[in-house]
Amino acid sequence: MLLRAIARSLVGPVRGMMPLGGARTGPLAIDGGRPVRDARRTRWSDPSGPGPWEWVRHVRPRMGSVFLGGQEGLPGARAAEFNRAWADYCGSRHSLLVGHGTDALRLSLAAVLDHDGLDYGGEVIVPNLSFIASATAALDRRIGVALVDVDPDTLLLDPARVEEAIVPGRTRGIVPVHLFGQPADMTALTDIAERHGLALIEDAAQAHGAEWEDRSVGTFGSAGAFSFQSSKVLNSGEGGAIVTDDEDVLDRAYSLHNVGRDRAGPDRWAHLGLGWNCRATEYQATLLLHRLARLDAQQRRRAEGFATLRSRLSEGSGLADGGCLRPLEVHASVTRHGLYMFAMRYDAERCGGTTVDAFVAAMQAEGIPLYHGFRSTIADQPAIRTLAERRPDYFRLLDTPVADAAVRDLVYLPDHVLFGSERDLEDVVSAMSKIVRARA
Repeated sequence: MLLRAIARSLVGPVRGMMPLGGARTGPLAIDGGRPVRDARRTRWSDPSGPGPWEWVRHVRPRMGSVFLGGQEGLPGARAAEFNRAWADYCGSRHSLLVGHGTDALRLSLAAVLDHDGLDYGGEVIVPNLSFIASATAALDRRIGVALVDVDPDTLLLDPARVEEAIVPGRTRGIVPVHLFGQPADMTALTDIAERHGLALIEDAAQAHGAEWEDRSVGTFGSAGAFSFQSSKVLNSGEGGAIVTDDEDVLDRAYSLHNVGRDRAGPDRWAHLGLGWNCRATEYQATLLLHRLARLDAQQRRRAEGFATLRSRLSEGSGLADGGCLRPLEVHASVTRHGLYMFAMRYDAERCGGTTVDAFVAAMQAEGIPLYHGFRSTIADQPAIRTLAERRPDYFRLLDTPVADAAVRDLVYLPDHVLFGSERDLEDVVSAMSKIVRARA
């Protein structure tokens, strides 16, 4: 052992051996050092993950009853049960379970604007920083999009930019996106919509249970669209839901999602309007009912981790060498955060000029599941650029310097990291500190 140590001090680490130094203070793992967190041996806690006892005791009997009952789709008794439960959870009068989150958004737009999609339907205002479906859901219904900038602190739709973008006679609605679980400024956006006579359709795909001034997202506008895709805090692999207080919107959305059938009509062969099959299965509804019962308890756990990480990464947290990760600001009117991912801005200057991709790679080597966020704005997606050239009448691409900058330095931790212990979360800060010292 002594000879090995002497040899390593003279010629560097022997191939296949870790260099000297502690995991938190020695050479970076990406350079051959010991990682702060050995991902092979230490897994992040995830109480939302499946377990054999949970399957045997709770899920298998209910799934089995669907399988053996012979009704895996219509008439949708489980879907109806989930609709009642989800509407109650969101504080809404109605909910409609659909096959995907994108379905929820495009059908919400079509139902609220009462547009059949057979000709141009005006435009809606959408933030340029979001998942592409926030725009393509509108384009699918032949509704144009005006892509506007976001707030520099929260990266959510900027009300001032919305007001500037309104074109009377062309603009028909606003689509705020509650990105990363945080509600957009619904006080300002609701006021703008009311003053200009515009519809408000909320993209709440990432914000289950989030609240703005003690009111649940999805209930401010004419409709709210949620996603239950596999990464969401409430999920069924795929799925989505529309919530609304408007009976007419519900009727139109129901017909659109069920091949044009009337919600109250008994004749399954009568198709009274244009529609598609966007129905969810009873298996999806069963999973959602089971997981909804645990959602609040899980969100309380995530909230604890969220607060701990924000505290440790904030200025004045005691990190002597400075931090290069800055959590997004949380608006004072957010009374409940949806806690979908833990989003941050990366400051290369405070990390010795290391590029964001190099920093992310170094953090991952230390066992921290950090990822680069959106690689481009919606306007810069190849599909949107091509479509904007071919169909310029469907696009208004406004200047979005904040969104353009955000895609260069936005990083995130998956929400399951928030379930970690205080020591687990300290590993995130320790890995960052280690990289700062090594690269500064």
